[in-house]
Amino acid sequence: MDVTNSNFKELLPEIKDAINSASFICVDGEFTGLSNGDNVTCFDTPAEYYAKIRSGALDFLFVQFGLSAFKKEESGKRYSNKTYNFYLFPRQINRHARDRRFLCQASSLAFLAEHDFDFNKLFKEGIPYMTQSDEDHFREVMAEKQKWKEANANASNNKIPVPSKFQATVNQAVNSIKELLEPHFKKNEVKVEKCSGFVRKLVYQAMDDEIKSSKLTLETQNGVLVARKGISKEQLEKEKQEKANKEEEEIEDAVGFSKVVRLLSQSGKLIIGHNMLLDICHIVHTFLDPLPKNYQEFKEMVHTLFPNLVDTKYMCSEQPLSDLVPSSVLEHFLNSVHKSPFILPEIVNGEENCTFNLNVSNQLHNAGYDAYITGICFLSALHYLECEKSGVKEPIESSKLQKYLNKLYLMRTPDTYINLQGLDPQPSRDHIFHLTFPKSWVTQQISEMFTPFGGCQVWWQSDASAWVALHDKSEAKKASDTLEGKKKKLPPGVTLLSYERYTTMTGNAASSPRPNKRKSTPNCGGDANHDDTKKRKSSSSEHSIDPIPEEEEEENGKEVEIDGNKSGDTTEVFPVNKDWE
Repeated sequence: MDVTNSNFKELLPEIKDAINSASFICVDGEFTGLSNGDNVTCFDTPAEYYAKIRSGALDFLFVQFGLSAFKKEESGKRYSNKTYNFYLFPRQINRHARDRRFLCQASSLAFLAEHDFDFNKLFKEGIPYMTQSDEDHFREVMAEKQKWKEANANASNNKIPVPSKFQATVNQAVNSIKELLEPHFKKNEVKVEKCSGFVRKLVYQAMDDEIKSSKLTLETQNGVLVARKGISKEQLEKEKQEKANKEEEEIEDAVGFSKVVRLLSQSGKLIIGHNMLLDICHIVHTFLDPLPKNYQEFKEMVHTLFPNLVDTKYMCSEQPLSDLVPSSVLEHFLNSVHKSPFILPEIVNGEENCTFNLNVSNQLHNAGYDAYITGICFLSALHYLECEKSGVKEPIESSKLQKYLNKLYLMRTPDTYINLQGLDPQPSRDHIFHLTFPKSWVTQQISEMFTPFGGCQVWWQSDASAWVALHDKSEAKKASDTLEGKKKKLPPGVTLLSYERYTTMTGNAASSPRPNKRKSTPNCGGDANHDDTKKRKSSSSEHSIDPIPEEEEEENGKEVEIDGNKSGDTTEVFPVNKDWE
């Protein structure tokens, strides 16, 4: 079900009930872009990975939020489902509120358009939102504004002299208002239009005695000065309260979708996502509070807000599921669970338009649909892990789930995940070297240096530098002794440092490559990559569909690989994360 600003308030109680009664909840997001900074590299630590997301991804807009709530039926053998697809767009409710600026990435917008994203619905009917700190600040500003009004109304001293150029305008306004007090004047209200805020202040000042004696009231309505007579104190208090209630309602409307995310956090429910690190970063930063710069503080913050997270991309990338799921791309994962030994869960449709049909095509990259199929994949995988065809206990209670709890998948790195509850994995980087060389060099010359050590993977950093990772980690010491040690044998103009020495000496981790500087000679590992990609794609059946953009980027963004072992029997650089998907 699409949820927009026009039906959000009406549906909010139903959404709240769906969250509170759910066994688990799946989420997914769509954005106006993915990265505005350094790309993630295979050499990044989890902390560096997070820093790149925080600095390069969070200025894009969160435009669609999918929420799919699964509730286990009393029979224990099937689930009911309600799925909501929220269109989100920040709105400035008045001049005191933040007017949001955001970035767009052409490729991401084109991708959304190709999948029939409704941009008119987004801009016309998108639900506003506000972080907790923005809401607090806005309330403070409004409270200060009210205090200023009251103080101004009660001030009788220090009157402002009327500048000569405004005297005629002020006199005209005052005379018009004073007509209200004439016995023969039949109207109870006079409006003075087209006067600036400063002129209105001068008029208030000139009519101070009449206002204090309760003979009339003055107020500004949409920039127009309105004078009224015959208004009782009780009526004034009632109107004042109504105005305060209206302002409170405006604030609540501006908080908008953030209420849903706060409900998710307060519920403590099991929340499932696929490749969800970027989603979680956006969810926290956009709807709750700004992400901290410190990596450990980020982990603590996310775990406090969402204590039970499961990333199905990490789940299907680990054994035993990785042996049964050739590709961890969400749509390919869905294709895998359609086959034995997996069993698709029995889903009872919720209310009309509140769920999806897997047999209907062209639903991909709708955040609601992606959240829904994430839930299908999760349940199928959990059924398999539990080895129970009749169903599983409440997912959060499953002992098999603990292995995957609060671990967020990392693409294209050897670390494989961020552990929100403990220490992150620390794979060895002894086989990684930083190389500088003449600008005239191409990949083949780097390859020749490392051929005696089993071949390498090259990640260009600039015209004259690159990161190199050995295919065979056991050759790391030999390569270091030969190329970096006392007996080093390097061509003129070439320097080589181990990963540890480089980061210690420079204080810099592996930075992103500059794509326009990446150089290669023909057939340097390209065919192998192409064949591998074809092999993975051919494993999909008739349900096969294109990957989502951030996962497609993984497929297309692989660095140049050089196979220095002519027999072709090489070891993957990072076997813990074979596909980097």
